[in-house]
Amino acid sequence: MSDVCLILEGTYPYITGGVSSCVHQLIEETPHLTYTIVYIGPKKDPNQEYKYPVPGNVRLIKELYLFDSFSENSTEPHEIGLTQEQISILEKSLLFKREESIHQLYTTFFDPNTRVCDPEKLFFSKESWDIVEKEYKNTFKNNESPSFIDFFYTWRFTNFPIFKILSMDLPKANIYHTMCTGYAGLLGVVAKEKYHKPLLLTEHGIYTHERKIEISQSQWLYSNNKEIKAKKKMSYFKDWWYQKFKVLGELTYNHSDKITTLYNGNKQKQIQLGAEEKRIEIIPNGINYKKLQYEEDDPNRNLYKKPDDTFIIGLVGRVVPIKDIKTFIKSIAYISKKIPNIEVLIMGPTDEDEEYFEECKTLIKLLDLKNFIKFTGKVNLKYYYEHLDIIVLSSISEGQPLVLLEAFAFGIPAVATDVGSCKELIYGTSSEDIALGSCGRTIPFGLSDLLGESIIELLENDELREQMGEVAKKRFLNFYQEKFTINKYLKLYNKYLMNR
Repeated sequence: MSDVCLILEGTYPYITGGVSSCVHQLIEETPHLTYTIVYIGPKKDPNQEYKYPVPGNVRLIKELYLFDSFSENSTEPHEIGLTQEQISILEKSLLFKREESIHQLYTTFFDPNTRVCDPEKLFFSKESWDIVEKEYKNTFKNNESPSFIDFFYTWRFTNFPIFKILSMDLPKANIYHTMCTGYAGLLGVVAKEKYHKPLLLTEHGIYTHERKIEISQSQWLYSNNKEIKAKKKMSYFKDWWYQKFKVLGELTYNHSDKITTLYNGNKQKQIQLGAEEKRIEIIPNGINYKKLQYEEDDPNRNLYKKPDDTFIIGLVGRVVPIKDIKTFIKSIAYISKKIPNIEVLIMGPTDEDEEYFEECKTLIKLLDLKNFIKFTGKVNLKYYYEHLDIIVLSSISEGQPLVLLEAFAFGIPAVATDVGSCKELIYGTSSEDIALGSCGRTIPFGLSDLLGESIIELLENDELREQMGEVAKKRFLNFYQEKFTINKYLKLYNKYLMNR
């Protein structure tokens, strides 16, 4: 049994980024604690490799893949002999309706010690089919309703990963700590239900909100009798997916002993989505500046050489749609017409969405920006930060981006979209923090010319840029050091470990 079981969905140790970096940091800086990691992914990729060295205090890494198929080949519904009471429990559960309690569902159908049938047989059962058919008839009364087959398979697709989560054999730990709601949150709820141990939830970005963005992105246009119309409301099936994630979020909030998040804006969203305010604590990210520095005799210290008389604009992030690299590229087209002596570094993995990466390269070619923009891939940032004049973040969703904190540690001002905690980071939160002043600019996402204008403002004014850089450094030193963050999580862990 480990001290802490970290439940991670689509992040550490296979994916780099803010959540993964924070997890690795937490494990490394608490070597006296033992950890188990449960990694949740979509489908197993035999070529997938760890992106981080696994610390010695990690006892076990267990993996669960949500969309790997069950062993059963036939999907024809068949009777499994459920009683009317058992059917009623199933009917009222989160598999069909919005149920706050998961106890009856789990003990009746998924706990190996008490379940009445195999979960795989339940998934393909005639009883489940009948409930879906009943729900369909109760929901739709007119000719404009979707087909039953579409309805049925949407039920299956949305609930298949939930069956996988509820069926998992969980490792034992004294504390379960999930880094999001969603499927990881549900697994945390199952752990609390099964082992009666405390459940902690940390949200960097608000999972329900991020899933809504992803689902909505494909809903602005739809085809209807050859007519293309703008559409503000999600389709029935897209809304079905969103509501499922919303229910999982509420379930996780209700079962968490403590909820932590990175900044006040997140806290308010959590409350709106059903979390109790008294359970929420703000624990910001923190940076260890020493880890970002290199020794004077480091052979890689000249890995990057800044061109003479050139402004260096950096964007650190994965080349994926949520980072909106395309808007950043368009902003460079705007800037280059006014300030031609620029070099732009996009620093981050390019292999997570190869189609999007190719689209970005095509856009650069179309805008004739090949002489300005370089994709470095994933690099050791400590050899680059000192050369940057400005850091840019163009994301459409963020939590509390570590890249801004790292840049602040080097005294680099920022231009960022007004998402997540970016405004709080750049302008301050508490009265003491706000008194330091601004260390950059924030703008709405998706506006390339406005992004370009904000970058130009800083590049053209040396005094303003240097002043903002000084504020950035002070803000980091006063509020965002790694030791502050680790001490708060350690205090939280100790509280529950002492009561075990």
